[in-house]
Formats: sequence, structure tokens, C-alpha cells
Amino acid sequence: MIPDRPKFLIIKTSALGDIIQSFPVVTYLKRKFPRCLIDWVVEKKHRELVDAHPQIDDVIPFNRANISSYRLMIKKKFYEAAFDLQGNIKSGLLLSQARAKKKVGFGFKTVSEWPNSLFTNWRSNPPVGENIRSDYLHLVSTFLGDKNQRVEEVVQLKTIEAVDFLLPAGISKVVLVAPGARWKNKQLSLEMLIKFLKQVKGHFLVSSGSLEEKEIAKKIVMAFNERSTLLPPLSLPRLQNLMSKVSLVVAMDSLPLHLAGTTTTATISFFGPSNPQKFCPTGRQHTFFFGKCPFGITFEKRCPKLRTCSTGACMENMANQFEESTF
Repeated sequence: MIPDRPKFLIIKTSALGDIIQSFPVVTYLKRKFPRCLIDWVVEKKHRELVDAHPQIDDVIPFNRANISSYRLMIKKKFYEAAFDLQGNIKSGLLLSQARAKKKVGFGFKTVSEWPNSLFTNWRSNPPVGENIRSDYLHLVSTFLGDKNQRVEEVVQLKTIEAVDFLLPAGISKVVLVAPGARWKNKQLSLEMLIKFLKQVKGHFLVSSGSLEEKEIAKKIVMAFNERSTLLPPLSLPRLQNLMSKVSLVVAMDSLPLHLAGTTTTATISFFGPSNPQKFCPTGRQHTFFFGKCPFGITFEKRCPKLRTCSTGACMENMANQFEESTF
């Protein structure tokens, strides 16, 4: 019997996009137990994102340098259930330090690294072919006796920084463009992206993360002149708030896309070495283009050569999908 005000722990340490894809679990828990408390274990470098979630009560950061501090913090707490949404050895070790009635994780068929199962005492395998957000939600909701749960991804991250002044005055359609991706073979070439953007109406706000992405962003701004603006560096909560105020977000399968998925704003995204059915934000407002592998490689989640294929051919063969279209 779960009490009226249970305390839950979520372990999802990285990466930023994966953390965002886990946010529907928080919505579900707060809906089922309105008075529950939710703590979240995350890598210290990603703390800003989790801190900004309005329904998370306490953030427990860790890194190799402060693992002793993590142990002291986690030992002071007791949880009704701890949910390991990471499923690897590291998260299992973090879970082992938590005091919880039940330690919930993925089953042997779906866990990322099998030794993780040594640290859980309740396991489940999500159905094959579902979106990654549904996988996380399945694990938690099945444990709590619910099936086929669907919740909105929408959440307004907390920020005290203004964003309205970044919007161009008098423009009815503003499009935020995020041209970069962590892996180069997950991003369109500059030439292809500009070709696509020429079919999109509106004023472009172009964002960037790394210095390399900033150079790409500058070239996009130069290509569209007065129709575009280069955004300054923004915190993730501030970027998310800005995304909620524009008409459209154009992005690769990357952090900005998943951040946009937490708003009601429509998105257009480009997938190649990862499966859009698995990773694209859910909802009718989200559209994707999928460039299939010309070498015949198929996959359920990500291409096994994601980090080694240098051709980028899957991203380059989707041009005919958006030719002569207007967005």
C-alpha cells in the first residue's frame, strides 16, 4: 500500500536529451500522487536542467569528485520506490546507495548493461517499437499498476531571465533554427539546410551551442540577411521558454529538438542514423524527415555505425522529400 504522500527517486544521470525524454515520468507521478515528493539524481554538469523542472522537489548531483558527498546525501533519505531510468552499471551503483522499498529497473531484455540488474529488485521490459518516452513511462506506470499510460510532454521550465525582447517586433511567424547536433552524421549539411529553409516562411532566430555550431549559425544568418537573427548564448531553461513563444522549431535529432518537445510549439526535424519513431517528440505538431541508409542497414533505435560512419549519406538522401514544399 503506497501512502498518500510517497517519496520517489528518479535516477537519470545523462545525457541532456535523455533526461528531457524522461520528464513525462514526473508528470505521471504528480498526476497519480498529487502530494508526492520527487528527487532526481543527475550528473552535476546537467543539474541546471533538472533544477529548472517545477515539479522536482530535490536534485541530488554527483560526479566522481563528490561521490562521498552523494553517499551522505542519499543515505539521509528513504523512498517508497527508486526508478533507475538509466539502466547501466554506473546508475546501478548509484541505486545501490539509495534506501528504498523497491528498486525498479529495466528487465534483462531491455536493460542497457546487464550488471545493472544486480541492483534492482523489480523489473519490466517495455514493449518493442514504442517511443523512448513511452519506455520510461511504461517502467514506472507498470510498477504502479497502470497500463498504456500517455501523458503530455509539456512543461514550463523555471527561469528568471526574460526572453520576449529576443523576438523580432511586428513579425507574425518566427522560426527558431538549431542547426547543430552532437554527432556530425546526425546533422544536415549547411547547403541542404539552407535549401530547406528557403521553403520556410518567417523570420529565423538561429541558435548555437559550440563554437563550431556558431560558425554554421553565422553562415545561415548571412544567407538570409534581414530575415534572420543570430541568438546570443542562452541557458537551457531560457532557450526552452523562447521556444514556447515562436511558431516553429527546426532542428536535428538533438538536444534542442527534445527541449522543443516540452513546449506546444510545432517542430520539423531531420533523422538519419536514429529512428524518428523512437526518438521524435510525440504529438501531431511534430513533423520529421527520415533519410534511410543507402547501405541497407536497419535498426530499432540507432544505427550501429552512428559513431563511425563518416559518409552522412542517410542525412543527404532526404532532399527529395522536402523539395517543392512550403512550411
